Amino acid sequence: MALSPGASAQQQQPGSPLQQIEKVLVMGEVMASPNQIVTDPKKPRQPLPAHDGADYLKTIAGFSIVRKGGASGDPVFRGMAASRLNIITDGNMLLGGCSSRMDPPTAYISPQSFDRIRVIKGPQSVLNLPANATVLFEKDQYQLSEAGVQGDISMTLAEFNRKELNADLTSGNQNGYLRMSLSNASASNYQDGNGNPVNSAYDRWSAAAELAWTPGPDTLLMLSLGRSDGESAYADRAMDGSMFDRRHISIKARQDDLNDWLSRIEGQLYFNHIDHLMDNFSLRNFTPNAMMPFPAAMNPDRYTRGGKIQLDLEPAINWQVRLGLDNSQNVHRNRMSMNQLMMPWQDMLRVEDGRFDQWGIYAEIDYAILANLSLFGGLRADRWEAQDQRTMLRKNQQLSIDNPSFGERRQDTLTSGFVRIEQTHNQHTWYLGAGRAARFPDYWELLGNARSGEDSPSAFFTSPEVTHQLDIGWLYQTDFTRVSVSAYLSDVTDFILLEKQQAMLPEQVRNIDAHTWGGEVSAELSLTEKLTLETSLAVSRGTNDSDNLPLAQQPPLEFRISAAYQLQNWHLSGLWRLVDQQSRFAAGQGTIAGLDSSASAGFGVLSVNALYRPSDKWLLSLGIDNLLDKTYQEYLSKTAASVPGFVADDRISEPGRTAWAKLDYRF
Repeated sequence: MALSPGASAQQQQPGSPLQQIEKVLVMGEVMASPNQIVTDPKKPRQPLPAHDGADYLKTIAGFSIVRKGGASGDPVFRGMAASRLNIITDGNMLLGGCSSRMDPPTAYISPQSFDRIRVIKGPQSVLNLPANATVLFEKDQYQLSEAGVQGDISMTLAEFNRKELNADLTSGNQNGYLRMSLSNASASNYQDGNGNPVNSAYDRWSAAAELAWTPGPDTLLMLSLGRSDGESAYADRAMDGSMFDRRHISIKARQDDLNDWLSRIEGQLYFNHIDHLMDNFSLRNFTPNAMMPFPAAMNPDRYTRGGKIQLDLEPAINWQVRLGLDNSQNVHRNRMSMNQLMMPWQDMLRVEDGRFDQWGIYAEIDYAILANLSLFGGLRADRWEAQDQRTMLRKNQQLSIDNPSFGERRQDTLTSGFVRIEQTHNQHTWYLGAGRAARFPDYWELLGNARSGEDSPSAFFTSPEVTHQLDIGWLYQTDFTRVSVSAYLSDVTDFILLEKQQAMLPEQVRNIDAHTWGGEVSAELSLTEKLTLETSLAVSRGTNDSDNLPLAQQPPLEFRISAAYQLQNWHLSGLWRLVDQQSRFAAGQGTIAGLDSSASAGFGVLSVNALYRPSDKWLLSLGIDNLLDKTYQEYLSKTAASVPGFVADDRISEPGRTAWAKLDYRF
């Protein structure tokens, strides 16, 4: 088949030892090109990820998760979470519905349905909304070289009654194809190293179909449809997620090689609907308390639609230009019942509480100054409009007040951009980039959970956040060694901070000034033809300059080291993950993904795995995570709630010893 562009710019040398050894991924990937990581979500990984996107991202150096239990954690990159990260699924912008972040976008993503995950570090692209990093879940778009059927099927079994089945099937010919992606995943409550159960069970499924017309290698017209749903228990709150219903549809068109200067024109329209339900009785034994004396349920939903058109130009030798226009609109609604027995949520009317509308225009250029010296740059302008439709602000179960910003509209025009220079010499590549990301406040910061501003009971007029960041890095690659080093330094004006000031009231949202710095180092070394060593180090630091405090929700230093040995058809590996203590915290401060509570202890976790390939089509991988059955907690973890039958603690404990097996079949 003829694949579309998108392969990494810096590939391993054919036949090199690093390429020959097939393995379980334990480090994510070394950077494939300056400021970019490309990884294959279909490959087996350790620690064994949950079924969603955030758990896959955690294996990449620089990523962490705000933990809530077994699934649906919020991904964090370099201490930045939520809308500071762009999460794009095959060109679609995806937003959750829960005002308490029960369903971040990655909760709806089945990673093994995609061909690659691509991470752009820092504000070093303007092709999507401004962010501190962009995560692209991508599928190949291609013309089949001949008629036939091909696919990937995998099954995973693990302790705590975990089962997962994934299938990705394609059938067609040169004129077009049908691609079906199916997944089903479930698990019971896991136990920590002390044998204590954690409220963490989940059961999720998803299905997606792509119908593509490919009359030639340069033409594509595609219709995509998808549906997913499920339920998930949470260890950090008084409610569980009993419905995660997502439906989406998109139409995509592309034409390549129109003439000498227009290499591609492509466009996309998409629509998705998130219908989410949380309650305190479906997945746990209902226990009355002062806050919720009766069975209660909340049912938020969100409609999102958008589109994009982009022209790829080659106006002169050594020049490439991308020009584009994009738009996204979303409407958030809610309905709830505080007494399900007397007033079922199904009988309540949905009420809109906010609307967002964005239009963006951008231009990005690549210029090859010399054969080994290139310049990259881009500019972007976004026009935002938001409307507050909340008549009342529900501050807690007993207190509701008039909303002073009801009916208000706000408009902002924000500009972002970047410039980066790259130089290659023999096996070395250096790069230096400067970027600006001007981010409009999201729904959770302006409207969610009736949060207040510094001077108003409503946070609706919180200022946009502007990040100026310097990125610098070095890549080195030979047949036996790969090394990548990336570092960043950023200054953030009007950083949007959440602060818990009173226990029974919502957080206050305010703007502060902050700066952050850190980076990642990853290395892979073939010591012999059969023995490989991998290491990675990630550090993130931040300071709240306005309050003279550490910037909240920054992960501690993390180091990983892995040794792997090739024994005939077997590949044996061990992973030691070391996480430092975190003593830099700001109690009660944080973001919409989580708040700091207290210092955390360091820990080390040892895991082992083995991979066996009996034939070209079959692959068996086995592993034991947390081999020594340690009890430990991540720093970026929510406080364990008081759930009947479970232990409440300052943080949620991670799974104890977990044995697993994964079988892959490719044809």
